[in-house]
Amino acid sequence: MGQLTSRQEIVNLETTNPQMRNWLCASIAIRETSKVLAVHVHRKISQIHKMMRRSVGSLPACQQNCSQFSGDPNKPWCRTCDRWGAEIAAICNPQYKPRITWSRLNSSQWPVNPYEVGRAFIPRAHRLYYKSAEFHEDLRFVLSFLENCSAVHLPRSLCEKAWQCHGRVKRKNVRMRMGSQELEETVSVMTELLSQEDLGDNEDVINKMQALLSDTETEMDGCVVM
Repeated sequence: MGQLTSRQEIVNLETTNPQMRNWLCASIAIRETSKVLAVHVHRKISQIHKMMRRSVGSLPACQQNCSQFSGDPNKPWCRTCDRWGAEIAAICNPQYKPRITWSRLNSSQWPVNPYEVGRAFIPRAHRLYYKSAEFHEDLRFVLSFLENCSAVHLPRSLCEKAWQCHGRVKRKNVRMRMGSQELEETVSVMTELLSQEDLGDNEDVINKMQALLSDTETEMDGCVVM
């Protein structure tokens, strides 16, 4: 057997490898799920922020960004930050509430920036996403929000399965290989997640993801450009 003579031949050989196709399809399933969930979380954060503004009412703007002094008894929060902080804590799931890292937030922005409220639901482990303008489009943040916000009603066990699928695909980024059973599990979990009533009608995306399980080369070519 002669040596491969071009990059295209190498690419063709790789993409016809069944395990690589499985990994590509799993990555696509994760990507498409992330897109749908990002839209939902974007809308949910906006709704929550409007609800909080109505509840808090008109209060003076914070002049010192009180949250940066969280834990300092000598620097009590202003009335505005205190009210907004209470609203945020009220919709945190009980097991997550003690983990809120208030000092990493900008409380002075809560009345005007919905995403600063949304950042309260990012665990400390994901602190690098606090400054990202599009952090809500990252599946890790989306899953954190869905898990930690009581205003969203999704099974925690399902979110945990989605975390596992995401981690499995990421761990295989170097070799880009995945077994058929792992692909089926990934598509199954993503499909179940998008089928939840709280997330609306996602039938079109679900159908496309289920088509990823097809083993024909023609359908594989089609699914890459979902």
